[in-house]
Amino acid sequence: MTDTLHEDGIYFGMSDEEYHADPALGSTGLKKLIGNAPDFWWDSPMNPARDDDDDTPAKIFGRQLHMCVLEGVEKFKENHAAYVNPGNVKAGKDEIAAIVAAGKVPVKFKDYSKILAASAFIKANKTLARAFEGGQPEVSVFWTVNGIRYKARFDYLQINSIVDLKSIENRSDKEFKQACRDAMASYDYIVSAGHYSDGRRQMKGLFRAGKVFGLPEGQEDWLSKVVSNPVFAFVFVFWQKKGAPISHGIMLSPGNPLFDRAAERIAQAVENYRLFMGEFGTDTAWVPSTPLEEADETAFPVWYQQKLIGA
Repeated sequence: MTDTLHEDGIYFGMSDEEYHADPALGSTGLKKLIGNAPDFWWDSPMNPARDDDDDTPAKIFGRQLHMCVLEGVEKFKENHAAYVNPGNVKAGKDEIAAIVAAGKVPVKFKDYSKILAASAFIKANKTLARAFEGGQPEVSVFWTVNGIRYKARFDYLQINSIVDLKSIENRSDKEFKQACRDAMASYDYIVSAGHYSDGRRQMKGLFRAGKVFGLPEGQEDWLSKVVSNPVFAFVFVFWQKKGAPISHGIMLSPGNPLFDRAAERIAQAVENYRLFMGEFGTDTAWVPSTPLEEADETAFPVWYQQKLIGA
């Protein structure tokens, strides 16, 4: 994938691939910088030996699901069709060829059915039925603060909220709402909410400067209302990937103290970025020299401390 630099602005209709090709700091990079800055360098375009960001079946499925949920079932069906037979036998190859000839993307019947089911289940959840209505999907924002470039990509942008669609494996069969809360903690999703909200606040200045690209026709008034609204919520919509594709929403309302915690963590990430960039730059691996540490039982996990004392 070729690295691409975008000018600061609000972008509609940008492909997932093009967005990720820009090395500006996003929420994933910020999370790495908080706890393990060397990992940030290793996985970034600064590392010439980094692993290729190849497409995978999981990524393809995710994009197709996003289209169905964020842009609607009809849009998904216009662009995709299911094939029933295995793709390595003649019947399957014939199905795939016919689908491609019709200008659509072939999808395994099992995946196609799961995508439609997930979309239907989210719609059936009365609390979330309109979570992906009245706005625009996949809106990308690029901005610069104090010499550092940032980026954010909203799954769904509404006048009063940013909505982010997340999948959960729930391998431990936890109560689903608890599994969602655990995912919030495990993946530090409050940082995502804080960073995306920062990006949304940047939109007003970008809009006034005319830095808007690809805005769908007739959406000027809607965008004006979005950028003029300083009070908005951040909503995570979780859906269960294995088993019934049930859904649950977790919201950070304006003023939620978790936004303050997120701001602290983002500030730490930016501080680490400046520190490591200052010490190592872009061409040298970020390899910190840490002092030798004396083993201390109080630094071990609680379960091991208990084991040591025979508890």
